[in-house]
Order: sequence, then C-alpha cells, then structure tokens
Amino acid sequence: MKVREIENPMKFFSIVDMCQGDVELVSRVGDCINLKSKVTQMYTLVNVFRHGYVRELELSVANPSDRELIDRSM
Repeated sequence: MKVREIENPMKFFSIVDMCQGDVELVSRVGDCINLKSKVTQMYTLVNVFRHGYVRELELSVANPSDRELIDRSM
C-alpha cells in the first residue's frame, strides 16, 4: 500500500503502533523494514524523514483492518 503526504512522522508512527499485525516499509530495492520496532522508527526518522516531509512511502501491511486504520488516519 502507498501512503502519501506524510507531514507528521510522530503521528504516522503512533498509527503504526496501534496496528495489530506487521507493518513494514518497503525500500526501492524490495527490502522490508519492520516499522513496529522502536529502533527502526528512530532510524526511519533520521534517514527517511530527515527533511520533515515524505511525499510517498510503500508499506506492506499484513492485517486488512490495519490497512483500513492507516487509510482512515492518514
């Protein structure tokens, strides 16, 4: 799933934390990074959100209800 126009990374991560299943960031080369991990969230803040705004992220979301939660909240 694609998530667009992320202006508030802390809100985004709080939504990820509410998800029941796995939520992974999918890199351009197909690597999957677990966003439920606090260490990974900090890494993502530093490297992905370093400019404070992200136009688009590709996520792999295991649970369909989590997809709905992310869609409604973003």
